[in-house]
Amino acid sequence: MNGIIGLVLFFVLIFLGIPVAYSMVFIAGIFFMTNGMSMMVLVQKMGGSLNSVTMLAVPTFIFAGCLMNNGGLSDSLFKSILTTKIGKLKGGLAHVNVVASLVFAGMSGAALADLGGLGQVEMRAMRENGYDDYDSIAVTLASSAIGPIFPPSIPLLMYALVASVSGIKILLAGIIPGILLMGSLMVFVAALAKKKDFPYGNISISKIEKRRIQLKGIPAFLAPVILLGGLLSGAYSPTELACVAVVYSVIIGMFFYKGLDGKRLIASAKETSETMSNTLFILCGAAAFSFMLTYDQIPQKLQVIITSITSNKILLIMLANIMLLIVGMVMDTGISIIIFTPILLPIMKSIGMDPLQMGVMMVLNLVIGLYTPPFGTCLFMATSMTKKPFERIVNAMTPYYLPLIIVLLLVAYIPFLTTWLPNIVF
Repeated sequence: MNGIIGLVLFFVLIFLGIPVAYSMVFIAGIFFMTNGMSMMVLVQKMGGSLNSVTMLAVPTFIFAGCLMNNGGLSDSLFKSILTTKIGKLKGGLAHVNVVASLVFAGMSGAALADLGGLGQVEMRAMRENGYDDYDSIAVTLASSAIGPIFPPSIPLLMYALVASVSGIKILLAGIIPGILLMGSLMVFVAALAKKKDFPYGNISISKIEKRRIQLKGIPAFLAPVILLGGLLSGAYSPTELACVAVVYSVIIGMFFYKGLDGKRLIASAKETSETMSNTLFILCGAAAFSFMLTYDQIPQKLQVIITSITSNKILLIMLANIMLLIVGMVMDTGISIIIFTPILLPIMKSIGMDPLQMGVMMVLNLVIGLYTPPFGTCLFMATSMTKKPFERIVNAMTPYYLPLIIVLLLVAYIPFLTTWLPNIVF
């Protein structure tokens, strides 16, 4: 069996509903046997994929996000931003929703963590302030897209692992695009607020109560400041920063917000273990599957095919974006990164694209897929959380694709946005 047949067989198995990890291991196993390679090599490839210091940062950041959700940081963070001038604007709660997602992204690094933790606080507050349920759901969904782009981004760390690039540099590359996402969503919300007559974020509280809420929120705001400071200093690895995030979350969750006790600490650890057990098995399978593709020179063959269609740099980037958007609609972000990075990276390098720019572009494409039918994970999560019809949520989310796509095109065609900050720091 060759790599092309293996790739086709993989998509057939996925279409038949076979779990992705099992499909990859099964196909890689057949490839190893039919090409006279020892199955011990297969086991070594699978186990070796986890032997990485950068890999340690992924479960550690996920654990930190769980601790922050369970420790009361999310609620305090949202209330603090709500008491600022941003909260008094027309559509104030929608603006606060977007800003809070950027700040929370600096602590969690995942869209599902943002949606599952901070998202519930945001939607409840918007509903109580007179927003339509579907408007609050759509804003919350769109703003949670910042999480996987702004550091510490778990998908970007996975890309760094597969593409063999610096974990610190790829996280720095996501800062400007993350801020651009926040800005574009706020501009869009401002326009929508006038069209749909969103309510003003009037907050009837005394100055003393306002100051108390803001002071209480300071420790929550310090978390992303500490992490970004560590990144920009260049003195810490992603894994070290993840450990700092965990320690900080435990300390302020237990002793300041008092929302984190022994029971919730164990619950956070269990939640992280459940998430990572699936992720790690998929990573092992993907490592073997990726070796199969590389061994049979599939990336090089696809590069020849794609470049034979067009050698125009602009069109090649557009084709890559279209392909990734489609992949993101039907496949998990982590799996897509592991499978398609070895295929697309050589092609993008051949036209002069920096691997850092490629990483942010790839992750942003796949993240938009989380909000796109038919298999958008975040859409289904929002349906489960709100008990609202899937179709109505998709309709409400549709206008918000515009600012997301605009930022995607800027990232894809302006290298400066992703390469300037890493080059300045290093």
